[in-house]
Amino acid sequence: MVDKAGAVTGEILDALVLGGGFGGLHILYQLREAGFSALALEAGSDVGGAWYWNRYPGARCDVESLVYSYSFSHEIDREWKWSERYSAQPEIRAYLRFVSERLDLRKDIRFDSRLVKAVWNEEERYWTFTTEPGDTYRARMFISSAGPISAPIWPDIPDRAKYQGRLYHSALWPRDKEPDFTGLRVAVIGTGSSGTQLIPLVAQQAARLSVMVRTPGLYMPACNRPLTDEDYEKWEPIRDNVRQRMRNFEIVGSGDIFMEEELIQIRNRPGADFTPEERRAILDRRFKYGGATVPRAFTDVVTNKEVNDQISDYIREQVGRIVKDPKTAAILTPSEIAYGQKRVTVGTDYYETFNRDNVEAIDVKATPIEAFTEKGLIIGGQEMEFDAIICASGFDALTGALTVIDIQGVDGRTIKDEWADNSETYLGFGLAGFPNLLMIGGPGSPSVLVNVIVANEFQVEWIERLMKHMRAHGLTRIEVDEDAQAKWAETVRNAVKGTVLEGSKSWYVGANVPGKAQGILAYAGGLANYIAACNDVADKGYPGFRLSPPEG
Repeated sequence: MVDKAGAVTGEILDALVLGGGFGGLHILYQLREAGFSALALEAGSDVGGAWYWNRYPGARCDVESLVYSYSFSHEIDREWKWSERYSAQPEIRAYLRFVSERLDLRKDIRFDSRLVKAVWNEEERYWTFTTEPGDTYRARMFISSAGPISAPIWPDIPDRAKYQGRLYHSALWPRDKEPDFTGLRVAVIGTGSSGTQLIPLVAQQAARLSVMVRTPGLYMPACNRPLTDEDYEKWEPIRDNVRQRMRNFEIVGSGDIFMEEELIQIRNRPGADFTPEERRAILDRRFKYGGATVPRAFTDVVTNKEVNDQISDYIREQVGRIVKDPKTAAILTPSEIAYGQKRVTVGTDYYETFNRDNVEAIDVKATPIEAFTEKGLIIGGQEMEFDAIICASGFDALTGALTVIDIQGVDGRTIKDEWADNSETYLGFGLAGFPNLLMIGGPGSPSVLVNVIVANEFQVEWIERLMKHMRAHGLTRIEVDEDAQAKWAETVRNAVKGTVLEGSKSWYVGANVPGKAQGILAYAGGLANYIAACNDVADKGYPGFRLSPPEG
């Protein structure tokens, strides 16, 4: 039973779900529909996951709204209407709140319940969970949907505690009152997705905005606009086909929905089929469409150096075309990054913002940030004073959401220790030494390299199928075989061989977190290949997993 505080007093749940975002809500619904008893723990005060916490100015999805949404429920898919091509954070939160109410999920979610400890009981075969408020739960299965980018990190700069001004992190934005930067001297550290989105809006308020640029990334304008009745008239007849093509990886879904069919078909061909002049014409057409569509024009963009160089150079050209000051343009040009090595950011008026008189770009690779001071930052040996500093410094991706929790498997092994030297899993679902733990969006799955909602939906379906199989056969324990895990880890590593990802120094490989083991975190072999591999395992009775009934 469940008491008024939400803690389990005697019942052992079939599953406890970690997270109230896209994956958590979906798996909670599917488990309940399949007749399993389940609860979800959410650290925030409402649903949303990463979209609950990332509420900085300009926070917006870089995947088109129509496909950054659920497809498992026809009712929800048809009842909800997005207002913009790329939805803003408040609308995404409203959408997930609508889903939680429409499917009556809120009664099974414990909000303000940050998980701090999870311990596997080998003798009784269940997990015990402890939350920050002190509530305790027990469940046979532990299903993590904590989110691949949900553990924020601060920049690795000494003396942050000394700073006496207003300090913010883009992923820990104030919930009670929106900060006002009018008339202030503001610094932004970080030019990834969060930085490129918030910088244009902060610049409209600040007296002076100083953007710290260390390793500029590739950026594309979103060409965002309101969705019209005509858009929805086009969408209805192609909806199911688009979603299926996304699973087959024929279209990426981050900006291909209403693109000309010819361009979509070209995307399924290698750039080597075209002359440089023909490729240029294709890139021009994609650029006008907007979003991260330019770099995804051909199938061989991450394996063919000539094609990759042309596309990367095409994107770099846009900096000098828009930014008027040559010195500033040079600082913002991503000369060290090729497409595929780092996430392409998508936004509005990012480069244009640096043409404002009150905005400057500071090259902190040439003149590094040495430390925080009481009044600001020491940069290149000189102190610069700031009234406010915004750290858009990213996340400990894919593994960080779980390593910050004390998760203890067999013989007290912790997940933090297991991933100290690598981020290995089996199929992105399980981890050797941690029975009855399953992950959605974890390391070793396609996760952040594909449309995460589509990947999540497949993983939810796969987990539901597995749990039904266990129930039908009286099985109470499932654990990953270490040899199978090692083999899948090799598959994940091999997927980037011969691609530009081999040379990546971004958060894709953990390079943004000091001390983190370096290596590709997500499976880069494509969603269709991943789905085929996972379904093959399920069809064959789950080889690579050890399943067993209760002892005796």
